[in-house]
Amino acid sequence: MTTSPDPEHREETRLLLEETIFIEVLASDVNTPGSVIMCNSLDLSANGLQVVVDQEITSGSIFRLCIDLQQNDPIFLVGEVKWKRPDPGGDGFRIGFLLF
Repeated sequence: MTTSPDPEHREETRLLLEETIFIEVLASDVNTPGSVIMCNSLDLSANGLQVVVDQEITSGSIFRLCIDLQQNDPIFLVGEVKWKRPDPGGDGFRIGFLLF
């Protein structure tokens, strides 16, 4: 992890973080299995997370997230999709989460 410069005048420090993220898009219950999207993170701050996903996710949606840290225990979070845009480096989307 490294600290990125602050070109957007953010209040919180943003860390470049390339880890596997699991987004629970549908919770499981007794009759149906859950649905999870596996993706990669780009950066993390105290109140936000940016990821790259293969499929579009609706802005305003709230999901449970899991950061799969390779050398430590996973971190479980809840976040709201605040913005989305096509990923300039591929066929997917960049998603910005506001973390609760």
